[in-house]
Amino acid sequence: MSCPGFGEVNIPSSRAFWDDCEEDEFDSIEPAAKLQLNFNDGENEAPIGSELFVLIEGPHATEFCHGSLLQDVKRICEIPAKASSLHLNASSGHLMAALEEDLSNSGEITELLIPYAQLAKKVLTITLKPKVDYKSEEINRYSEDIAIVHSVGGTVDDKSVSELEAPNFIAGVAAGIASWRSQMELPVSSYVIYVDRLPLDAVAAQPVIKLLQKMGVQCSERYKPPSKDSSYLYI
Repeated sequence: MSCPGFGEVNIPSSRAFWDDCEEDEFDSIEPAAKLQLNFNDGENEAPIGSELFVLIEGPHATEFCHGSLLQDVKRICEIPAKASSLHLNASSGHLMAALEEDLSNSGEITELLIPYAQLAKKVLTITLKPKVDYKSEEINRYSEDIAIVHSVGGTVDDKSVSELEAPNFIAGVAAGIASWRSQMELPVSSYVIYVDRLPLDAVAAQPVIKLLQKMGVQCSERYKPPSKDSSYLYI
């Protein structure tokens, strides 16, 4: 049997050890509520098609998205992962998901977004990761680089970007959507960008902006991070 939160548990043969994990204790536990997209009032809840479905995921990714490419767009719904949300740029026909990293629920959220990925003509996913996570036998060659950009499977045609190699990997909603599109033999371009600063500052954001522009996504030329009160002095 299983005890909540600990996967499979081997129950000892002696009942003397059963006090903390009685099967009857869990009979009345309600199953966890299914995650749902939280649509804006009056918004059509049916999945919509798009020319391009863009997913950007990573630590503080939503902060960057709101500052760089979510101006003059309509928010369709909140995505149940911290501050994540789904937006539509009606003029370009681009659908954009700003995804704060939340690996604990990434499987369920991927399922929620698959209908949108299914209707999209093209899909672009970008996963942001800290540069210290990147593993390579030639890691020193990247010491002065602001970012390391790699493609991840899919149908990326840009030969100037090399494919991500093991033991590096990506996980999360963007990875799930890219994998699903690939399995369905639908067009998908998937990238991972290892940056030297998260949250992104104006300099670290430039490789992300350049990639978005190269892929035809409307965004700001420069990213200006939101100002934060850095004073912790007591008066």
